[in-house]
Amino acid sequence: MAGKYANLGAERTYNMTHYTPLRKCISDDDSELVIYGADNFSQFPRRNASVSSKCDRALAAACLDDLVVLRTTLDHDYYDWLRSCNLGSRHVVEYKATSTDTSLSELIIEDPVPVLKIIKELGRKPVYTPWFSGAFDSKAAHVLGAELFGAPHAVTLKYNDKAEFKAICRKLAIPVVEGETFTFHPEDSANYPEMTAIVNRYLTSHKTVIIRGTLGEAGMSLYKTTGTDLQVLHSEIADSGEQQVLIEPFLEFTATPNDQWAIGRDGTLNHLGLLNQICEKGMVHVGNVKGQQPAQDVYDYIHDTSHNIVTDMATSGYCGVVGIDYIVSGEGIFPVENNARFNGSSYVSMVVHNIELLTATSIPFWKFIKARTSPCSFSELTDRFTPHLYDGSKLNSVFPLNCKELAEFGDFATVLLAEDLEQILQLEDFLKSICVT
Repeated sequence: MAGKYANLGAERTYNMTHYTPLRKCISDDDSELVIYGADNFSQFPRRNASVSSKCDRALAAACLDDLVVLRTTLDHDYYDWLRSCNLGSRHVVEYKATSTDTSLSELIIEDPVPVLKIIKELGRKPVYTPWFSGAFDSKAAHVLGAELFGAPHAVTLKYNDKAEFKAICRKLAIPVVEGETFTFHPEDSANYPEMTAIVNRYLTSHKTVIIRGTLGEAGMSLYKTTGTDLQVLHSEIADSGEQQVLIEPFLEFTATPNDQWAIGRDGTLNHLGLLNQICEKGMVHVGNVKGQQPAQDVYDYIHDTSHNIVTDMATSGYCGVVGIDYIVSGEGIFPVENNARFNGSSYVSMVVHNIELLTATSIPFWKFIKARTSPCSFSELTDRFTPHLYDGSKLNSVFPLNCKELAEFGDFATVLLAEDLEQILQLEDFLKSICVT
């Protein structure tokens, strides 16, 4: 494959196919109650300040008669704005947790009564839909008497682990970036020289080497090196508690597609579509763009490769959303990560689909980006977004999302809804003009 796709980074716009909406993959049965537990704590047993519970992202994605369960409290200003746009669910349960020690599923297990009350009132069969199938999610589903739109924890870990995923790809005869798994033993004086030898071996043929934790927790264990800072990196990674990393050459790439699928509770495979990722410094994911597709042969290769992978996952008992990250480089097209969970953009695609249903209007382009501004209330933010704030019908507009940390830190996310790329760029210029970065 080397060199075959060297000039295929240029993108073009067209509709590749009709994709099944994610909500229908979760449940297409009106007698079922979809319960969203969009808490990502279950994925991160070790957490730092970069990991926050984002249960509120399901608020905008949920349909009117779904149930959204929050770890903390409901932001009523945000919720009222959603409902004014005819979006979001009528049913919300708040656990009002202040500690970050407990995941949402653990809270449900400890006290299922608030959720069970809503289930009883609505009288529909519950389907529990977590962000990630962690150690407690199947038990939370059980105490709610719900089916799980998720997988056994061991199966989820198998595919989510980057080293295991590379081994699975090799087993499936799928080419991957060369590299080595390295285990940290900081108490062993030979450990640092061993890591240095591996890095230097790849530096003989590449300018930069990437070191990434096999669990890849929100960019917490992701490093690039040219070989001048290895002693510092070894100490930093060891201090973080990371046990295993992948050491690989950092390839120059022209695109970083994310291919999303959903495996239904009956094992059916559903292609949700291909997005292009926005990566900060070539590594850390900060957003996605929908509306552009790669050249047809690149698309076909990625689709067929992903189908091979998700078929293997379904055979292993996996159920839920799958987001497979690729790089398109001069040396080939390679899957580099399997996000065996909901992806951040999964909820965005659901929001956009809900808007399209309400307005009977296609949204050809959208861009999902993590954003930051000076701390403020949601009402203050929407005032600043005038006249481009989404109002229930407006295309070429700004849709705020994940606003729970807006008042304290100024952090949130936004979806730009547009008819073409030029409008996306104009909306980005508008955000810059009001000091949103």
